[in-house]
Amino acid sequence: MPKCTILVGVPGSGKSTWLIENRPKGAWIVSTDNIINGLADDYGFTYDQIFKETIRFADMAMVARMLIAAQNGYDLYVDRTNMSAKSRKQFIDKLKKYGYEFECVVFPTPEPEELERRLSERSERLGKTIPQDAIDRMIASYEEPTETEGFSKVTFL
Repeated sequence: MPKCTILVGVPGSGKSTWLIENRPKGAWIVSTDNIINGLADDYGFTYDQIFKETIRFADMAMVARMLIAAQNGYDLYVDRTNMSAKSRKQFIDKLKKYGYEFECVVFPTPEPEELERRLSERSERLGKTIPQDAIDRMIASYEEPTETEGFSKVTFL
């Protein structure tokens, strides 16, 4: 049975770094950030410079990639913030018919100074900035994942 692991956490909480260290060989990562970063690199822009123009395309491309992986039975990792049950449900609903088992990994929000450091580093490295009010909205929208959403396992790091 293929497995889909949905990551939950604010930007800078360590989701992508964790994936580098923990993703099994052959599992697919679906992420709008990866698509936008790739486009930015290809065309010589920063993430911030092309975000508004490419986010819709990145969302569609991410879902298309996810469905290709699902049709071929690959394990998946959804690397997005996924702070609300509604945001997680969209992935579960799309993948259920492919026989996926769902797990969730929740990343704690770093202390403010550490989060600021991580986001600043990302800004310097990728040209990606996230306004504090956007981070605050994400934190406020957080709904703790539970097995009743359809997860066989929820892991809190």
